[in-house]
Amino acid sequence: MDRLVDAHCHVITDPDSAVGGDDGGSKNTLRCVMSSNPYDWKNLKKMANNSTRRENLYLGFGVHPWYSHLFYIGDQRDKISHYLNVLEYKNKEQFDGLVRVLPEPLDLEEYILREFNEKLVSVIGEVGLDKLFRLPASGFYTQNEKTRLTTVKVKLSHQEAVFRRFCRLARKTNKPISIHDVKCHGKLNDICNEELLPYHSVNICLHSYTGSKETLLTQWLKKFPPDRIFVSLSKWINFKNPEEGDTLVRGLPKTCILTETDFPVDNPDPSYQRDLTEQLQYLNKQIAQAWGESLDATQVASHIYENFQKFIK
Repeated sequence: MDRLVDAHCHVITDPDSAVGGDDGGSKNTLRCVMSSNPYDWKNLKKMANNSTRRENLYLGFGVHPWYSHLFYIGDQRDKISHYLNVLEYKNKEQFDGLVRVLPEPLDLEEYILREFNEKLVSVIGEVGLDKLFRLPASGFYTQNEKTRLTTVKVKLSHQEAVFRRFCRLARKTNKPISIHDVKCHGKLNDICNEELLPYHSVNICLHSYTGSKETLLTQWLKKFPPDRIFVSLSKWINFKNPEEGDTLVRGLPKTCILTETDFPVDNPDPSYQRDLTEQLQYLNKQIAQAWGESLDATQVASHIYENFQKFIK
């Protein structure tokens, strides 16, 4: 069976969960599992302890922009002052409702100092910027709860401060970094040029990349050495339109392509796990077709595996 690579996946965000079992995955699937918030990180540590395939499991440590408002940087403020400082809103009733359900903010520096384990963590992530995300009425997104979205957003200035802090953590520890980017392509590239470009030990993965091919070629790949930039592709984002996915693949160096699901993996149901496997197999087939050099999916899977080993080094 092919050795598959899921270079960017997750655990379920559930603050009340006491579960942290094995990921339930195939022994032939290598998984790089992100943490996005303190709840994820707690369960991801449990998964690492319980996994029967620890050699196939790589852990990410980060704060996703969707959860960046749960942290403060600098001097501590009271709860209301903190959320006034990091959230932007037009409807005060929505803001007041969020403050009532949101937790007390955490000190980002204290969180990193307490939780970051250099031996346990393989990659910094998921981190980044998101211009479109709106907070749900429950205060933050959880997969197990369906709730309406508000019009309240996390200020980009706060997202940027959190992102820069994790860029510095990647530099300090020589860890690769997995980046989320929604409608902030220029700004995010500028930050990476400032924070990461001079530090040659830090590799970058642009996960489920949604910017233009021109931005990749003229900004990322023009400034960063090609052996430092990786682009992980997912079925439901990059190949939502297969023709656009094929075009993206053909425009990228073969050495920088990775595969991902961007799905939670801590659901042991066999049918769910089969679906994750099939997503990765689909991607290998599509990449083989885009390359068009008589390569089959098995050869592509081997190539992607080699790429991931270079990314995670």
